[in-house]
Amino acid sequence: MRVFSIQHDRHGLTEVERISADVDGVAARMCSLPDVTGAVVLSTCNRVEVLLDTTGHAANTDLRAALDAQFAEPPAWDLYLGEAALGHLFRVASGLDSMVVGEREIAGQLKRALADAQAAGHTSLPLTIAVDEALRTSRRIANETALEGAGRSVVGVGLSLMGVEDWTRATATIVGTGSYAGAVVAALRHKGVAHIRVHSASGRGSTFADSHDLEHVATLDDALAGTDIVVTCRGLGSPVITPAHVAGPMRLLDLSLQRDVDPAVARVPGTVVVDLASIQASIQPCYAEDTRRAEALVQAGVADVMTRLRSRIVDPAVVGLRDTVMGMVADEVARLPQRQLSHDDAALALRRLATRLLHIPSSRARVAAEQGRTEEYLTAMAELYGIGAPETVDPDGLEDAHCPVTNLQVADLDTPDAQEAM
Repeated sequence: MRVFSIQHDRHGLTEVERISADVDGVAARMCSLPDVTGAVVLSTCNRVEVLLDTTGHAANTDLRAALDAQFAEPPAWDLYLGEAALGHLFRVASGLDSMVVGEREIAGQLKRALADAQAAGHTSLPLTIAVDEALRTSRRIANETALEGAGRSVVGVGLSLMGVEDWTRATATIVGTGSYAGAVVAALRHKGVAHIRVHSASGRGSTFADSHDLEHVATLDDALAGTDIVVTCRGLGSPVITPAHVAGPMRLLDLSLQRDVDPAVARVPGTVVVDLASIQASIQPCYAEDTRRAEALVQAGVADVMTRLRSRIVDPAVVGLRDTVMGMVADEVARLPQRQLSHDDAALALRRLATRLLHIPSSRARVAAEQGRTEEYLTAMAELYGIGAPETVDPDGLEDAHCPVTNLQVADLDTPDAQEAM
């Protein structure tokens, strides 16, 4: 498993937004490569994750080149491999890598991403297992810790820190139409804000205002005049609101990793500034123990899914062994006389079957001895049959064990259902 990742905290929201705009078709492109057996693409306002199930022959440089061909400017992907990729997936699904730790929306987004991949025929069984187990761990964290309480949206937490007593009488201005803008509108309306304006220097403000039934303001000075609450979500790399823009008491929520509000604004009397750092700082101390518990659950979940995925490596060999043995049994059944069987008939058939089953292992034993691989052969015999194993094989334990293919016990073989399953 490999994960190519663009994340809010390492690459910035502007880069996440750029990659998200051109992510359609990535899964199909990657699945067209001979060494890619499955792809799931998770694209949110905070991150883009390309999850790949690949063969051992896949080269990272080839995969990266195929991904980069989708974009006008190649992204600076972070790459996670193997167990590290699983760990990253589990942390993302559990909201531990979100701007607000424990955020739950990401789990639903990941579930939809998997469903889309399955509908398009782009996923694989190992990828499905990995994502399903990550989502299961996410639910455990939600049930066994208090992080879900912290996992409200970044917008919701930020607004709650602004100290507004009566939202219904407030005028709010949104500056920018970036990733959070739509969520800001929804959160403000949920709190009862009726008068919401929007300004964007990108020229998209008018279209955004029309689609969300807002007032559009062409200039920043006009947008800030007479407003009580300002929410910025531009993130273009330099502050757009300075102390010169603040004439009176104002509350500002800066949702950009690259500040939209000059830090000096916070020193203007009567001004309240809430940014991502203050949002995270307000949450993390309260949930430190829950975060440690969540990290432990993630580690346990990763270990479980690693064990499950490793066990599937031998599935083809187990199925092949079963088919071979059942083929031999069918041959011997066909050779039985077409009359009521005697004890001697049954004994002869069983001895003939046993001889066929033992022929290849016995021949390989001689070859291994001739080639000086006796110890290797004996180790294999101990693994397969318990012959030569240091510990004594418990016959009762073997009787109670289940076959990994049919899930049957030895005692089940006498039942009609079991015979049909064979």
